Amino acid sequence: MPRSNTEYAEPFKVYRHDGDAFGRLKPAALLRYAQQVAMQNAWNAGLTDAVYEKTHTAYVLAKLALRFARQPRVDETLTLLTQPEKAFHAVNKRVTRVYDESGAEVALMDSRWVVIDTEKRAILRVHPPHFEDAWADKVDAELPMKMQRFAPEDCEPVGERTAVYSCCDLNGHLNNTRYVDMLFDALPLESLRGHTVRELLIFYHKEVPLGESFALYRKRTGEDTWYFLGQREGHACFEATLALEAEGGVPDAR
Repeated sequence: MPRSNTEYAEPFKVYRHDGDAFGRLKPAALLRYAQQVAMQNAWNAGLTDAVYEKTHTAYVLAKLALRFARQPRVDETLTLLTQPEKAFHAVNKRVTRVYDESGAEVALMDSRWVVIDTEKRAILRVHPPHFEDAWADKVDAELPMKMQRFAPEDCEPVGERTAVYSCCDLNGHLNNTRYVDMLFDALPLESLRGHTVRELLIFYHKEVPLGESFALYRKRTGEDTWYFLGQREGHACFEATLALEAEGGVPDAR
């Protein structure tokens, strides 16, 4: 149900395969819904695969922040409303709001995108004609994008992760939402029991092609807060921070 190119909304049923063992919507599944509405919004604005191929360009996700008012549960119907903003210093902001059936906002997502030249693998400071025509001049909402970062030696190694077939998309590399699945898999189960997700921040540095692997590190930075680092060929491929809270929104007093 598009409203205009500067605003696009679509409902999503939270199917049970998108839920976790505790009946809550997996954060990565919500990111996949958001990815779909962003793509549909771009298509409605005329930014199709044919346009990207002709201009040798692609939108690439650089940063994403997610904040839950409450973590939705399976069987709910959510509506995602996405609002893209024109580029500022080569970066497009896209804000996506998530509403439940009562109309209450249950989550807010702030993502930052860049357009790259797919042949030179370089960020374009000037976008091709009409790329910016459809987007809003300003979208007011935003989330903090600052992250405390750590070196691998300051973290605990938690094994390697591989960009396997089921985790990659048609770009031929690990889909940005799958990093989130992997960091949740790397959490101790006792940290997830009785807790919901409050905030997630992730920086994407370097893509991981199909079949390639990276080393994953984690660091507990507080009772219910974590830092994650993916390292490949001596460079970070992603970093993330995660904040949990006791179910019901009551801070853990342990």
